[in-house]
Amino acid sequence: IVIPGHTDYARIEYMRKQNKPAEDRRLLMTFHGRSPGTHAGYGDCAVRGAIMGLNRHGPHVDVGGFVMDYPERKGDSHFCLVPAGTSPWTNHLYESFYAGCIPVILSDEYEVAFADELDWPSFSIKWPEVEVGDALYHYLEGLATYFLHQLVAMKASLERNACWFNWYSVDVQCSPYLLIQRRLKKLLGMQRSPPRFWTVDPEVFGSSA
Repeated sequence: IVIPGHTDYARIEYMRKQNKPAEDRRLLMTFHGRSPGTHAGYGDCAVRGAIMGLNRHGPHVDVGGFVMDYPERKGDSHFCLVPAGTSPWTNHLYESFYAGCIPVILSDEYEVAFADELDWPSFSIKWPEVEVGDALYHYLEGLATYFLHQLVAMKASLERNACWFNWYSVDVQCSPYLLIQRRLKKLLGMQRSPPRFWTVDPEVFGSSA
């Protein structure tokens, strides 16, 4: 079972306030965090280095190091890039739900939580690490330019599914606790119970006597 990461309540509420309608967003994509050359522990994170090179496409590609107004930038961007760091897991993914910023997962080894229960392609994109570069930019730019209606639908699906990752959800029909319980029940049902009783096969016993 993949357990979703935790985003604290105050940050969830603040990011929700920054969530702009899709048609009002000025940025195509955003990512701010550590990358090769800025932190010794991230020297092998090639995908983050490739992301930093995307800023050559213009100011609507908002990538770089840490910034104080990252929640505001997420709420003003169509796509939130979610690369692997020193591990496949990152909280950038879960924060995107509350900012209404469609997550673009750039981690080949990352396994999303509740993959069997939720329709992840309806509210996110998973892109191969080796293709992070111009191909990714042109794909996302094409979606935002020619298929805004699809982005609006994906954003709506993202917001509807946010409660499945909100550990503070008060919706009894939508919370991570509920999906974890369902998955545990499913796993328990798949397990074969060991026999309560057994005996020696007479034929086997007789042939060995």
